[in-house]
Amino acid sequence: MNKKLLVTGASGFIGSHVSDFLTKKGFEVVLFDKRLSRYKQKKQKMIIGDLNNLKDLNRATKNIHTIFHFAATSDLKEANDKPFETVENNIIGTVKILKASLKNKVKKIIFASSIYARSEQGGIYSTSKLSSEMIIERLCKKFKLRFVVLRFGTVYGERANKFNTVQNFIDDAKKKFKIYRETKGNEVRSYIHVKDVAKITYQTTKKKYENGYYNIFGGKKIMVKKLLNIIKEKIPKLKIFYSKYDNRRYNYKINPFTYKLRKGKNIKLKKYINAQDGVNKLIKI
Repeated sequence: MNKKLLVTGASGFIGSHVSDFLTKKGFEVVLFDKRLSRYKQKKQKMIIGDLNNLKDLNRATKNIHTIFHFAATSDLKEANDKPFETVENNIIGTVKILKASLKNKVKKIIFASSIYARSEQGGIYSTSKLSSEMIIERLCKKFKLRFVVLRFGTVYGERANKFNTVQNFIDDAKKKFKIYRETKGNEVRSYIHVKDVAKITYQTTKKKYENGYYNIFGGKKIMVKKLLNIIKEKIPKLKIFYSKYDNRRYNYKINPFTYKLRKGKNIKLKKYINAQDGVNKLIKI
């Protein structure tokens, strides 16, 4: 492979897995983040920089063919507690990535968004993702830069932080033997393992994936209650407490099974890591 790829947010959960898979496929991968990645491989080059520093971005995007833009404030609580910083990181940072890309003649940008970008419950995080989608489409079309918007479902797996929903469930189950839900547990999610996300993201490097929106989710309708029961099978001492009422904050109406996403095509794998296997492996770690 002679294509040189840049992954922003490469020290993070999804970014690190995508970087590893692209390296495995023979690409020259450059990692970009504000802190050194503990998952960095010998073959990978690491650039420490700030998403809002155009000088850092100009240096990082030099001789790059494709950018995977995964850097963002992604924790909902942090985003809502620090709305202005979230706008700077997620929206202004994206604009600066585009500006550096045009200066250094980058050919393609692949942007990590969310299938919940249009959800009211997502607050400033959802707003920032939706705004970035629109900015990317408009500017890329204007300046002839190829783009892909990837809308991820609920991603889980190794390297997830404490803010990850599934990881949080497992941590509570292992440490406290109790999980409290402010819902009846009937809300639907589209859980997908991060290794499956990396495989699908790699597919979008191909020429047929250009100037479009693509939805990435596990493909199966899974209720939260079912996921928690999978955890309980491995940790029998676990007690799960549900509310008699559904808290609207947790019960997203927008998901791939109940809402037709605007401009989105689904990318599917022939075989996925099923939720039971994925969760069981996490419990053992």
